[in-house]
Amino acid sequence: MNIEQRIAHHRRMAESYRNTYLRHGVQEGQSYEAWKFATDAVYSSPYFTGDKVNVISEVAVDPATYATMEAKAYSFTFPDWGPADFKYWPADNGFVMKTRWEGHTKKDGTKMGFYSYGFVETNAQGEITRWETHVNEEYGDFLEVAIGVRGPFLGNHTPYLEALARVLKENGVSM
Repeated sequence: MNIEQRIAHHRRMAESYRNTYLRHGVQEGQSYEAWKFATDAVYSSPYFTGDKVNVISEVAVDPATYATMEAKAYSFTFPDWGPADFKYWPADNGFVMKTRWEGHTKKDGTKMGFYSYGFVETNAQGEITRWETHVNEEYGDFLEVAIGVRGPFLGNHTPYLEALARVLKENGVSM
C-alpha cells in the first residue's frame, strides 16, 4: 500500500471500531471488520498489563472474545453503554483514537463514563503490530459499578476476566 492507501486503511480501521460499538455489534460477538493482527502483534496497557507487553497470539482470550465479554458484562448494568464521543487521527503507520464511553445504570439511571485512548501501529500490509490502550481515572469507578472490581490490574488481569465471567454467568450467558 502506498501512503494514501495506508491512511485510508487506518481510517477504515478506526471507523470499524467505532461503528461496531455504536450498533452494539461487539456485544453480539462481532469483531472490528477492518482489524487484522500480525502473527507477532503485541498489546500493552498500563491499566491491564502494567509494564508488561503481551504477545496477542499467546494470550488465552483473543481480542474479539475479550471485547465481547466486556461489552456484554458492562451492558447488564449499563444497557446503553457505548461510545458517546469518538475522535481518531489516521497516519501512515497507524492511528490514534480517543473514545468517551458512557452509559446509564439500569437500576436508577445514573450516568457514568470514562475515556479510553488507543494507539494502533501497523506493518506494510496494514496488519496490527502493536495496540496500546490507556484509560482515565473514571474507569475504576465505572468497573466497580459494572462488574464489582476495580484496577489497575498491573499484569494480572485474571481478577478482571473472572469478574467478567461471573457477571456473564449470573446473567445466564456462557462464553
